[in-house]
This record gives sequence, structure tokens and C-alpha cells, in this order.
Amino acid sequence: MFIIETKGLKIILEVVPVDSLRLHEAIIPGVANKLLLELKNWAHLQNPIICGTNHIVLDGHHRTYAFKKLNLPFIPVCKIDYHHENTQVRCWFRLFTNVEDLTLILQLFKNSGGIILPVESKDRLKQELGNAPLSFGIQQGGRYFIVRFPPHIVKDAVTAYDHLERLQHLLAQKGIETNYIPNEAPENEQFCTTLDRNQAVIWTPQITKEMVEEVVENNRRFAPKTTRHIIPARPLHVNVPISWFKKQISLEAINKKFAHFLSKKGIRRLPPGQVINGRYYEEELFVFFDKKS
Repeated sequence: MFIIETKGLKIILEVVPVDSLRLHEAIIPGVANKLLLELKNWAHLQNPIICGTNHIVLDGHHRTYAFKKLNLPFIPVCKIDYHHENTQVRCWFRLFTNVEDLTLILQLFKNSGGIILPVESKDRLKQELGNAPLSFGIQQGGRYFIVRFPPHIVKDAVTAYDHLERLQHLLAQKGIETNYIPNEAPENEQFCTTLDRNQAVIWTPQITKEMVEEVVENNRRFAPKTTRHIIPARPLHVNVPISWFKKQISLEAINKKFAHFLSKKGIRRLPPGQVINGRYYEEELFVFFDKKS
């Protein structure tokens, strides 16, 4: 294994059996199929799967799925302490576009058993959701609603997000598109002022680490794009040859090879807030690069 230490946290880079990784979210078939085709032509795996030391996948569900489908026995991972205070689990809010009439969304929630109540402000919506953590919020312009479900319909966070997933499919049939935004977005006044009248935000139930672990232990899955894990640090541009994982080799041998491979590289340490290849990173980065001969 290859270890990076930062701020009292150990980042462990190693190769593990693919079957040892534990998924907590369902995959999106279209994304998975596209990745399967791409992976067959990749020379390198640019970044490792991010997982906890408990092997719960935090980032990389579709790549893990693709490795399994291609019958590749091992996969490179970055392990972090899931219970470290700086490892956080947040969620994705939904941003619906092409919403000509909010009544459609309200009616679909109602048809699935939801009880809809208007609330007077964003602050009140946050308060209500804090008191009813399996509920949803709806925001459009200056209008706010809370949607509660009876316990026989929404029993837990998994069934709550399953309801939302079905709603998204029904809305897609009506031409309404779903985008995913960080749950902090509505806190930004600039974000709220740029929302137009044909957009609506769905505030989703908060997820905890304990919920994620319980789902995995019970062999269940959340709907896609339920959790958004914030990790303390992340390695990038490891660029390990995929050909390694297509050969007959023992786990011990490939780990020794992987550790030696990484030890020959240089590492640039970058603070949080970087934008690389169009993606914003909230965490500290350790960017690997090939040293000049």
C-alpha cells in the first residue's frame, strides 16, 4: 500500500478485490453502459475509487460496476476513515427545468400519497424539514412547500428517495428535466435570484453515515444521486495502466507493483477550491505526476 498523511488523516492507496467493495447507491443504466464502452478503450484508470476503510464506496459506483461487469478481479482504491469528522455525507437537491406549471409537481406528490402544506419562507422550510427529516421541500420563486408522507408510504430514507426517483421519471415524460445541485445551493442568494419561473428546486431528505451503513448492511441501495460525500483529501491523476488488471496476478503481487509505481511519481499538494477538468473540488488534492528522467 501507499500512504499519504495529512492533518491527522491517513489516505491509503491500494488495490483490493472488486467484490469486496460495497455499493450503497443504484447505478444509472445509461451512464454505466457508456462507461463500459469507454473503459474497454482506456489505457489508464486516471483516478482511484474512493471508499471508506469499511469498503463502502463513496465515489466511483459506476466504475466499480464496470470493473465487475468486465470480470476484472481487482481495482485501485483510495481508502479514508469514514468516521473521520471531516468525512461528511450531504445530499443532492433536484433542480427541475421546463416547469410551466408547478401544479403538475404538486399533483404528482399528492398522487403518491404526499401531504402538501405551504410555508411562508425559506427559513421556515428549513425548520420544518429539520423536524420531519423524511419530508421534501419545494421551492419556486418566493413560494415554498413541505411535502410529508405517512409512515406506511415512506418508511425510511431509501423509500423516500425511491418515491422521488419515480416522480422524476414521470416528470421526464412531461418534458421536465432533472438536474442535480448541492444541497447548499439554495443558501446562496445569487443562486436563488438567477432561478427563473420555469425552474423548481426539490429539497431532499438529509442522509447520515449511519443510514448509509445500515443500507449496506441490509444489502439495500439508495436511488442514484442520493448521497454526496465530502472527503478531507483526494488523490488525482494516479493513471494506473488498466492492462495490469486484465492479467493473472495475485493481490499481493499487484499491490507491491502498485506501491512501487506510485513511489516513482511526484505529488503536488493543492488546497481546497481547485477546478480541474471542469470539476470543482472542495477538498485538499494530492495530484500525482510523472517525474522527468
